[in-house]
Amino acid sequence: MKRIRRTMVVLLAFWKLNWLEELQYRGNFVASLLSTVFWLAMAMLTVALYFGHTTQLGGWGYWDVVVLLGVFNALTGVVETVLRPGIGHLPTDVRSGALDLVLVRPVDAQFYVSFRRLDVWRLADVVLGLGLSAYALAQTGRSVGVWQIVSFIVTFAVAIAVVYSIWVTLMSFAFWFVAVENMATLFDAVIDAARYPVSAYPGALRFVFVYLIPIAWTTTIPASALTGRLDPSLAMWAVVVGVAALGASRLLWRVALKRYTSAGG
Repeated sequence: MKRIRRTMVVLLAFWKLNWLEELQYRGNFVASLLSTVFWLAMAMLTVALYFGHTTQLGGWGYWDVVVLLGVFNALTGVVETVLRPGIGHLPTDVRSGALDLVLVRPVDAQFYVSFRRLDVWRLADVVLGLGLSAYALAQTGRSVGVWQIVSFIVTFAVAIAVVYSIWVTLMSFAFWFVAVENMATLFDAVIDAARYPVSAYPGALRFVFVYLIPIAWTTTIPASALTGRLDPSLAMWAVVVGVAALGASRLLWRVALKRYTSAGG
């Protein structure tokens, strides 16, 4: 309990420090907001053009796909708020030796590296994404019950866990290789496929996106929960996938950290 309390205190301190820093550049919020609105408009236009020639995309209707787009944007907001400014700087810290200062602090190194920097303005992406999903759900005319809401919260938390684990895994390679920042670009290219239902892809790609590069668990599953498509057993499997991903990335982090010999090593 004491460790959890200390972790929450440190996390709150990170939030306050980053918030105070970002308040000096309030124009960033406007720029970020306009960029997100523009991206959402273009994404919806692309989907509308596609549905001008068909009525379904992998068994999903137009508004169901818009729900998924909202989930995708919310998840992207989490990446841009926490992961890219935080764990995304790990390779630079390893090369420069700045990680030395992290390792001597009385806090878990992975936790510190992951949450030390926050781009708080990008939380607007999360709000806009969830707002778009809510609007699209209203357009479908379906009622959203307690089960859908609870299962969405759980599966969206799993999505965050999976994406976080992928980032930790990719950035941990910095302990072995020099230039791993390009892996973040590769991640962006791969995760971009999550803006569409995994059922829209051919069988081979579907297998890859479910079992090898688990992007199906990042958007398709949470969106399925909101639209009433999610089977309860699949929701339980999602939790298993999330826990397994976190466990595997934590193990890799510990193995990688043992290879670090400090700036002067």
